[in-house]
Amino acid sequence: MAYTFRDPLEATEDLRRRSPVHEQMQISVVRQEQGVAILSVPLTENLRGVAEGSIHGGMLATLADVASGFCLEGSFELGSEFPVTTDMHIRYYRQPQEGPLVAEATTVHRGRRLLSCECSIVDAAQRVLARSTATYMILPVGG
Repeated sequence: MAYTFRDPLEATEDLRRRSPVHEQMQISVVRQEQGVAILSVPLTENLRGVAEGSIHGGMLATLADVASGFCLEGSFELGSEFPVTTDMHIRYYRQPQEGPLVAEATTVHRGRRLLSCECSIVDAAQRVLARSTATYMILPVGG
């Protein structure tokens, strides 16, 4: 299937419009192509965890989930189908020293209804903060 990827600014506006969480996190699309997506977030107070200088693990997991979902575009009929996370595993390694945080996701398996991705999140010093694997099921819109 031929798929034309959107301009990163247009994709960012659409992403933020569709979810208040994405807007609050200030997620931006850096690059998107078949099977790859790179997203970023600024290191802001909105991401802070309980401990001083920490990032909330759920924010990192959300960034990985969003980046992984974005790398799937072009693998299903956007508008009539959508991906739903069925399984996600994330490993946390360290806290960031500086931002922005960048998530790079790649598609590693493409079935008819199940797709799998891997994602790495790094800080501005290219230190790996977390890695995830996730599986998505493609469902019909309204079904």
